[in-house]
Amino acid sequence: MTTPLNIDKINKKICDIEGSLNRLHKFREVSLKEFLDNRDLQDIASFRLIVATEAAIDICLHLVSKLLQKVPEDYAGCFRLLGENRIINAELSRNLVKMARFRNLLVHQYWDIDYAQVYSIIIGPSLDALKSFILQVKKTCKNLTE
Repeated sequence: MTTPLNIDKINKKICDIEGSLNRLHKFREVSLKEFLDNRDLQDIASFRLIVATEAAIDICLHLVSKLLQKVPEDYAGCFRLLGENRIINAELSRNLVKMARFRNLLVHQYWDIDYAQVYSIIIGPSLDALKSFILQVKKTCKNLTE
């Protein structure tokens, strides 16, 4: 069965997310104080959050374009559309909307980042949301190719 999706592109982006998540999980072993005192750790973590979120956004835009024939108003709106159309579940949609907004902060207001918030994202459930997104995207792709 043919699918309108570019599975190779999606798989490449999934690899980007997984690679960044693997790097970010290592930061869970670092204390908040050590993280806040080390600019290199902050920079690496911020970059990896950007890469992982950008890759998820790229997948999202591809899914919305090819499956829904829509153009979202912004990156957060892209994840909202996936949730509204049950391509991903509602809770995941809400979590990824937050990640997209935080990505905007990292990219566009980098001079005003609260690195304690970056740390809380790394040790909290946000990274698990990206893992869940990968699983739901793989399921969607599988369903479309069977």
